[in-house]
Amino acid sequence: MQKILVCHTGAWIGDMVLLTPALRLLKQAYPESYLTVLLRPLVANLMNTNPYVDNYIVDTKQEALYRSFIRLIRQIRDNTFDIAIVFHPTSFRNALLPYLARIPIRIGTNYKGRGFFLTSSCPNNTNLHEVDRYLSVLHLLNVNAVSIEKSGDITSNFSSTHLEFWHTDADCQMIQQALGNEGVSPNEQLIAVNLGTTWHTKRWDARNFDEVINQISSAAPDVKIVLTGSSSEEIIVEKLSLSESVINFVGKTDIFQLGALLERCEICLTCDSGPMHIAAAVGTPTVALFGPTDPKRHRPYGIGHTVIEKPVPCRPCYKRTCHRQNTPHLCMQEINTTEVTKALVTKLNQNNST
Repeated sequence: MQKILVCHTGAWIGDMVLLTPALRLLKQAYPESYLTVLLRPLVANLMNTNPYVDNYIVDTKQEALYRSFIRLIRQIRDNTFDIAIVFHPTSFRNALLPYLARIPIRIGTNYKGRGFFLTSSCPNNTNLHEVDRYLSVLHLLNVNAVSIEKSGDITSNFSSTHLEFWHTDADCQMIQQALGNEGVSPNEQLIAVNLGTTWHTKRWDARNFDEVINQISSAAPDVKIVLTGSSSEEIIVEKLSLSESVINFVGKTDIFQLGALLERCEICLTCDSGPMHIAAAVGTPTVALFGPTDPKRHRPYGIGHTVIEKPVPCRPCYKRTCHRQNTPHLCMQEINTTEVTKALVTKLNQNNST
């Protein structure tokens, strides 16, 4: 039995959703393997439900504490892994840990020379979507989707690189009941408006969301708007003029219930965020607003999504603080409400015509 360590200590839920096609392919290539993921505490619960993961090790990243670092190395070494796969796009720590733990086979991208710690590496291609970049790393093990499909070891359901999410029937029932309590019938159409995102530079102004919600309510009066987000986005809700067609679920769902809610919706309006990737994973078309990040790498994966971005010369900058002096956050401010509403109405009409 191969013991495999997957290293990705990105702290974001979206990273774990996008990692799934590679984990699925890896498990199909090594069906008898025991697959452990090195991850951050924030996403441990999410990966604990991943059907392709057997175990996980939490890295608290207390890098200043020498004893904590050494303890983590020993924990990894004691597991006697055969293979380490470094999927984190930029972390030296993710490559250093399996090197110091003496894992015999270590693969990943050669980001800024970290290939020194790996037994085999490939170029760090930033022109690929993250899903495809993860899959390209597996080529170092001669694992790819085409070879798996030709071998007959993969079912027709998994013949593509589609995303997955693991909310349960109980989550769906909870959402159905919660919507029923808000007067929503099973046949009513819903548009999810995800208000928040972790980086301040990725956010769209609350006034813009408010205007789009009002425009959609006028253009499609039979459609109800569901606001989604964590409890930290409740302050944004306070800035909105909510009508009777708006249902506020901000801070009222856990991550799996959110997946069930997004699956129930016709469309999801969102900035670049974890919920954007969850919506894509459950098959809900998105209208995604991009500013400081590059949709080539981080767009909602799959078909049926609309990305709105503006050709501001300083983007993509990947900065969490905008450094523009005169016109801060220009990349997000340039996205206007009219084009967003038009994209939502177009997608709604497409859904209704099928």
